Amino acid sequence: MYRVLCELTDQGKRAVEKCLSVEIRSEPWNSGSKDHPHVASIMLTSDMVVPLAVFALLESGCREVCVTEHAAIGIESEDTQEEVEGMKRVYKPQRRIAYHGPFQDRNQHQMSGRVR
Repeated sequence: MYRVLCELTDQGKRAVEKCLSVEIRSEPWNSGSKDHPHVASIMLTSDMVVPLAVFALLESGCREVCVTEHAAIGIESEDTQEEVEGMKRVYKPQRRIAYHGPFQDRNQHQMSGRVR
């Protein structure tokens, strides 16, 4: 199969919706656990794993995410600069992504000034 069924908790659903800029209205296929019930299900390709991981890591509190060819590595606020530099030497990230500036994950339209 090209796509895989992905069950989403409420937190996971919010991260996927933010990443894809969509509203997910599907029902869950499975119930999940009592502490983390599934609230929706979607079908995703394996190519979506890294982009979704970036948003999931940022939404869970990472201050930045380093992206390699096949992975997203979250940098947490308690990680030291020495630890971050060591990770960068080993994994050689290609891109750094963070929520910075007044609009966080949104872009500002330069002509109108609109953020949405």
